[in-house]
Amino acid sequence: MFKLFRRRKVRTSVMYGAFQKLGQVVERKQRKAADYLNQKTATLSRRQAVTGLIIFCLMFGGSSAFTIWHSLSSPGSAIKIQSMSVSRHSMTPVNDARMRVELTSSEMESIRLFRRYLDSLQLTRSGRMIYDSIVRVRPGLFDSLAFIEQAYHEQLKTNEDGKEK
Repeated sequence: MFKLFRRRKVRTSVMYGAFQKLGQVVERKQRKAADYLNQKTATLSRRQAVTGLIIFCLMFGGSSAFTIWHSLSSPGSAIKIQSMSVSRHSMTPVNDARMRVELTSSEMESIRLFRRYLDSLQLTRSGRMIYDSIVRVRPGLFDSLAFIEQAYHEQLKTNEDGKEK
């Protein structure tokens, strides 16, 4: 029988093994590179290693500082702001009152009948299976129906008062 909330079997993913092997390969390559570099620097004295480290830091720190200074001091290479064209097919929010769609009472009645049908599906075993499949395939359907009903009630309030609340 179909159960919505059932205990799932814990299965290890196939990708877990692939990622584990990939991690081992990367770790082997890192170890190989570290061993190579240790072998090359093993013959250096402490003074030579410190001198090399200072030269390395000065070179790359100096190049970074120069890049930052150059980007801040040269106004000619600043980023230029250009206008952007929006495609006709893109969706833009519409706040225009003329563009609002008003629901008729017959449309609202058909939505209510549809909700009653969905509620009646839960009364039988085969209906529950259909209901569960609808929920699984269209998870936002019930939220959308509630939103439409709320919009209809707001529309009724607006029509009664003649202005928006």
